[in-house]
Amino acid sequence: MTTDTPAADAPPDLTGKTVLALDTLSRVYQLFHALPEMTAPDGTPVSVIFGLTRDLLDIIEKKKPDYLLCAMDPPGPTFRHEMFEQYKANRAEMPADLVPQIPLVRRLLDVFGIPCLELPGFEADDVLATIATRTVAAGGDCTIATSDKDARQLLGPHVTLLNLRTNQPLGSDELLAEWSIRPDQVVDFLSLVGDAVDNVPGVPGIGPKIASELLQTHGTLDALLANIDSVSGAKRKENLRAHGDTARAGRELIRLETNVPVEVPWQAAALHQPDAEALGSLLREFGFRSLLGRVVKGGGAPAPEKRPAAAAQAARKPGPPTLFDMEGDDAA
Repeated sequence: MTTDTPAADAPPDLTGKTVLALDTLSRVYQLFHALPEMTAPDGTPVSVIFGLTRDLLDIIEKKKPDYLLCAMDPPGPTFRHEMFEQYKANRAEMPADLVPQIPLVRRLLDVFGIPCLELPGFEADDVLATIATRTVAAGGDCTIATSDKDARQLLGPHVTLLNLRTNQPLGSDELLAEWSIRPDQVVDFLSLVGDAVDNVPGVPGIGPKIASELLQTHGTLDALLANIDSVSGAKRKENLRAHGDTARAGRELIRLETNVPVEVPWQAAALHQPDAEALGSLLREFGFRSLLGRVVKGGGAPAPEKRPAAAAQAARKPGPPTLFDMEGDDAA
């Protein structure tokens, strides 16, 4: 990707068009923890690749957006690490069985012909925010497939979120029902509560319920911090005075960049069917017989994938049925 946004990168007129942008690693982790262990004939772990292939086929065949893009986190630090050295410092290493699947994810996206955008120094969330902003500016509607709560700040009349695991959309109304705040208050809400996943500290003693109540009363973090005397509870006042600057600093980490200088290949992102021969060859390589019939004519009736050995099954925590247990399309 380039560090300049060329004129040719300007989106087409997207009036009446839909753009679906996938937070790739967010979905990859969902699939890794939801699906049973699975290996290709050569022994390579491929459970994530199976689930992601199914997702992409479902998006193309059922959701049918006009444009389909993916975003990924590049290796290395981001501008947030320059602001706060301990940003995401508490994150565990990627699970060993997931590491070899990441290059396969990129290979799968290449075979599908789906652009995957990333830019050093920025997170995938920033790229997704930029795609959403450009889509709306060009008159379109954007759906961001992610489970990341930071993305809720992007919600609006033309931007919704989609959790692929539950197949449930989330818009401004759902946000209000769950957190009792507006999309423009999400950043301040998370600044008060903090984000343990990203190691962003908040204000001690303020959880989601209290943060919602404070923002309902004061509107913004700045207005709240300017009127601490009106807040009930001596300890709460003390914490807000002592940690107000922490919340302000956290706000800058949580706020997404909506103008990442990344080139969006709109022509390549236009929805299209993948090359059946190339994708079929990849599915055979991975041993995905049950998906082959959806891609290659005469591929045969879907056959159930082999379940993992009993010992591997037992190593997994009990959970809801996975796609291996179901005939339908609602799994994982």
